[in-house]
Amino acid sequence: MKIKVLPALCAAAALCGCQTSNQTDYVQIGYGPSFDVAHAQCELQKRSVDQGYIAIGSPGFVAGAGIGNAIGNAIAEDDFMRNCLIISGWKRAPHGQAGAAAASVAIGASPTPYGIARAPGSWINTALLDWKDANNKCVAGDKAACATRAKLGAKLKSAGINPSPV
Repeated sequence: MKIKVLPALCAAAALCGCQTSNQTDYVQIGYGPSFDVAHAQCELQKRSVDQGYIAIGSPGFVAGAGIGNAIGNAIAEDDFMRNCLIISGWKRAPHGQAGAAAASVAIGASPTPYGIARAPGSWINTALLDWKDANNKCVAGDKAACATRAKLGAKLKSAGINPSPV
């Protein structure tokens, strides 16, 4: 019995050492609350994805069902946190790139997720901001900005978004 428990404990200890911190693994990809606020909001809701279990049988079967349920719940919570934080404007950075993004934010530079000008899937947000800038310049009399505004407006309309000045 002791021989079987020791390798299981060693494996569990090794796997626990692989966990990373959420805060250092996320970079800002859009507008929204600060990471601490977004993380807290998502953390409050993540337990809603947990599912209970009923197991009848031998003690080993019941224990295995409990462990399997706990692993399944942990995976569901992780998926929920990832998606909830994306909605709030935060996305996991590839390993090794979160530090560079955090450093650029610390010196006052706008966050550039993954070290590129914009994150995949964020073209709508970028296009809206560019359309707003072009609109302001067009109103001021810049003809080139009017052409840019028209191109961006057509692109946004094809995505189902009708930009208008506020």
